[in-house]
Amino acid sequence: METYTEPLSNYVAGSSFRSLSTPKDLVSGFFASRLAQTAYFEKWIDSGLPLRRWLINGFLFFLQEEARRRKSERVDTLSGESSVEPIADVKSAGEEFDRVWAASMVRSAAGTARDRCIQEGFETHWDMFEKHFVGGASYADIAESFKVSGGQSASMVRTASIRFRQAVVDLLLKDGATEDELDDEIARLMRALRPA
Repeated sequence: METYTEPLSNYVAGSSFRSLSTPKDLVSGFFASRLAQTAYFEKWIDSGLPLRRWLINGFLFFLQEEARRRKSERVDTLSGESSVEPIADVKSAGEEFDRVWAASMVRSAAGTARDRCIQEGFETHWDMFEKHFVGGASYADIAESFKVSGGQSASMVRTASIRFRQAVVDLLLKDGATEDELDDEIARLMRALRPA
């Protein structure tokens, strides 16, 4: 998302929404809000829109939501009532945190794996990995796009996949999982990332 932080910040700085908060806080809030939605990027893929278009559309909706929320808070403050809803229960709060943590962890693992691929001279492998797993491209489409055979594209995607999986494992180990718990932790991670 680093690629889109500056353009979104610049957009809001020049818009009527600039009075809501700093551009950095608004963009950070947008990313946190949207990336916490496990199906956000699946919906983008289904939309067929370029990512930049998907993000600016989502950002505009977010800014409108934020403006309504702040207006509502001002009205509630004047009436003495709070517009903040209490958390329903500890279980749902824990589940929500798991979803947010899982999404953050996957993003961090992807960044680590991408950097490792680049350091090892496998930048093309990572690009193929993203096209396959994020963009949904088939190995045949990737092979055609990158001018390699279908077998080579599968092998190159697998090379990046190994780096990604290792980055996930490393983060799980840092989080306190033991070697024996890794399979269960990865399964828990995958469940947390599934749409509710």
